[in-house]
Amino acid sequence: MTRRAQRGPHEHGIASPRLSMDEHASASPYVWHRTADVTLCVGDAHDVLASLPDVSVDCVVTSPPYWRLRDYGTGRWSGGEPGCLHPHAAVGMATTGTCVDCGAGWDDVQLGREPTAAEYIDRLRTVFADLARVLVPTGTVWLNLGDSYAANSDGYRCGRPGHPGQPNYRPRADRSDKNLLGMPWRTAFALQDDGWILRNAVVWHKPHAVPTPARDRLACHHEMLFLLVRQERYYFDLDPIRQPYTGDRALSRRAHRGGTKPTTATGTWPLRGLDSTGPTRVPGRNPGDVWTLPTGAPHGGRPVSFPLELPVRCIAAGCPPGGLVLDPFCGASTTGLAARQLGRRYLGIDLNPDFHGIALAHLGLSKNASEPSTEDPSHRGPP
Repeated sequence: MTRRAQRGPHEHGIASPRLSMDEHASASPYVWHRTADVTLCVGDAHDVLASLPDVSVDCVVTSPPYWRLRDYGTGRWSGGEPGCLHPHAAVGMATTGTCVDCGAGWDDVQLGREPTAAEYIDRLRTVFADLARVLVPTGTVWLNLGDSYAANSDGYRCGRPGHPGQPNYRPRADRSDKNLLGMPWRTAFALQDDGWILRNAVVWHKPHAVPTPARDRLACHHEMLFLLVRQERYYFDLDPIRQPYTGDRALSRRAHRGGTKPTTATGTWPLRGLDSTGPTRVPGRNPGDVWTLPTGAPHGGRPVSFPLELPVRCIAAGCPPGGLVLDPFCGASTTGLAARQLGRRYLGIDLNPDFHGIALAHLGLSKNASEPSTEDPSHRGPP
């Protein structure tokens, strides 16, 4: 095993006092569900992270909402007439708005609806400033981000229903039409400017990606997964994710002979190296930075951003046994399922409580009778 390797003002209300992790799980108003090894919190990631104790998280695996690509239904109406359906509200991708019929106010703080790419990246940088505080010095962060193109529809409202979860308005990009925006790398470079160390840029190759109708470019079959740390020496255990030799060559064809130096390794490969007793076997090869993994299946109508095997690899390599894994944009809690399978504790945060109901089924857990309901009429978005 190898071990290598100012926050701004509060944006959405008054932060809860910072408690120990046990105190947080017991007393925090954000906690929606709690068991011995799983805690689910409802709220904006920045707000919830502000209430967590310092140096309390061992590993972060997350896939934040991509810019402009989806609406996760987190907007809420407040005030106005309770029975109004707000039929003439055109809130679109806006974070705030007003119903012209009843005067109700619309508020939506979900990530990904920012009017500019710079504002989206700045919000992610704020969340990562929070993560830098709660992460242990030897902790790791695995960040999955997808990309998108500037399109000639940017800046216009959709006149007909699109795919489920597709926003009916996308703000105009800061690049001319048909440009690949490069959002994953722009975010990674910004985090480097904030002091994060970028250790790996893993290419998640999707062998069965969604087909594209585009005829003037190649189809995109990958997303990026960045490994970020805060210091040069950090927790990283390569052995659990090594790939064993699967070839059919006979041992005689996998042998190395000859050589005159005393440190020359002989015998069948693969070898780890030499120690006082002679050659030692390695359990497999380094998996490298291109991971071919099929996309995951949807849960309860919510698309899964990555397959289970992806967070399994991240946690197995980047989180010590018994450590705490955090996903500040947890959705259906695929990261939580991986953490439980590997014997780690899990803390998931999401703005939409409906996703926690899906997550409980995904994790094989039951909702306690004392926990709040996911049904909230003010959560209903515009038609």
